[in-house]
Amino acid sequence: MAKAKPQRTTSIDNTIEQLKTEQEIVLKNSTEIVLVEISKIKELTLKSDILMHNRISYSKSKLLELAENIANLAKEDTGILGTGLLNPIMLRNNNGILERIHGENRIRAIKLNGATTVPAIILENVSDELARFMRSSENLNREDLNVYDETLSILEHIQLACNFESIEKVKIFINKVKNFKAGKTTLNDIEKKLLIQVSNVFEKIGRFDIITFVDRLSVLKLNPLIKQALVDDLISYTQAKVIKSKLNSNDEIIKILEMLKHKKISANDLRKYIDNLKNSSIPKEIDTSINLLNSIIKQSKSITKQKYLKLNNDDKLFVDDKFREIQKIYNQIENKINK
Repeated sequence: MAKAKPQRTTSIDNTIEQLKTEQEIVLKNSTEIVLVEISKIKELTLKSDILMHNRISYSKSKLLELAENIANLAKEDTGILGTGLLNPIMLRNNNGILERIHGENRIRAIKLNGATTVPAIILENVSDELARFMRSSENLNREDLNVYDETLSILEHIQLACNFESIEKVKIFINKVKNFKAGKTTLNDIEKKLLIQVSNVFEKIGRFDIITFVDRLSVLKLNPLIKQALVDDLISYTQAKVIKSKLNSNDEIIKILEMLKHKKISANDLRKYIDNLKNSSIPKEIDTSINLLNSIIKQSKSITKQKYLKLNNDDKLFVDDKFREIQKIYNQIENKINK
């Protein structure tokens, strides 16, 4: 087993408190709000040139509602600089490039109204670590955070606080801890110290411990259709898990999601509904196939040697050609059945 990479010795408390202090200083020295051209705003880019993607999804209905509210305030020439926005977005100046720390949904909403500029606070001397802390902290404090984005935000917060190389490394470690608790693996001394650090982060977040959070990781593997329904508040997390475990094809998922738009049922009832739907469809499919097979057998018996010999040469050539096609298809079917 490869030896785990040594972690930073700074305690989580010191790491987070230091970042909070840095944030307070930066915000205190950057209070000017200016209009910035939206086209000049870029995504946060880490030193490794990896984009720090926006972690917050927004339902279409919420986005349209936000855009309408902004438009109404703008008509009254209210909001920041008369734009209709009540809060500016936050950007950092990274060597002349303006990168968004947070405010993606406000940008999307104001663009729907035809705006080309957005009110922003531009921060100077913001490190990658501080930028990530500012974004993950804001995300975790949102009241309307959906399950998918909450899970990503928690993973990112742990990555930052415990100095993991990536979110993927956090997921791997959490799954290893699950196996460790189940007696399926062991942890070395460094990993045991890391377990204490990660446990402390969960304690500060206050909604999970490592074991209860493991279940949440499944949300990251949701079919895009299920994920969007979750983001749009059409289904609950427990319903999403049921659909994920029971259905594979997009057509089946779409049908169930359409049903849930008009019918509110519990996750347990949804499970029973899908099971009943599947069980009722299997006999019908089998009956249809059996009937088709019987029909083919019956038709084949009607083709006799006497009838064939009475055909003229052209008709015999036509029939011979079709027999060869049938023979080829029959061989393919036989190979599947006898597989």
